Amino acid sequence: MLPKLKVSNLSCIRADNQLFKNLSFEVNPGQNIEIIGSNGSGKTTLLRILLGLIDIGDGEVEWLDGEGNYHKFRNIECFYQGHSLGIKNLLSAQENLRLSSYSFGVSEEKISSSLNRVGIRNHSSLTSELSVGQKKRISIARWLLKDFGIYFIDEPFSALDDQASNLIVEIIEELNAKGASFVITGHRPSEVTSNQITLDHEI
Repeated sequence: MLPKLKVSNLSCIRADNQLFKNLSFEVNPGQNIEIIGSNGSGKTTLLRILLGLIDIGDGEVEWLDGEGNYHKFRNIECFYQGHSLGIKNLLSAQENLRLSSYSFGVSEEKISSSLNRVGIRNHSSLTSELSVGQKKRISIARWLLKDFGIYFIDEPFSALDDQASNLIVEIIEELNAKGASFVITGHRPSEVTSNQITLDHEI
């Protein structure tokens, strides 16, 4: 089975600082990559390079299309969640998910089931009334609205208790079973089954 994403000899310099050098890895169907590093090590920059949001310095990022061909730049269907969750405080949990899925259309039943899956029971409460951890759960519910091939999630375990962290691991495993892959970042290894890349030691 061909990898969905191939990264070859990728290097990046930002503000005269070499973040990583000659980085190579593959993202295979149903498997995960975990990018580990301290603040400023280049975790978020690497995600943005993979998504085409930042120009590549040296190296190649190639995406697999539906016909088994690789492309350096193409429109891809993936999910990206950065540090900012994008939760609208003046909307309810249900309204936030409805807004997130507006472009591809999701049923109200799917929205409700996704919120229930992450433990948000009162769908009509304004998110301004919820804790940071509960807002993070709403952002996790977005992962379930549509089946994406690859999910890019920046520090998914931050601001979560053990129960919510275990929930993330369970959901990632469920989506892996459907063939989805995750590229996630963190300051330390998580319980997610993954191939790990430690940026602090790349240079």
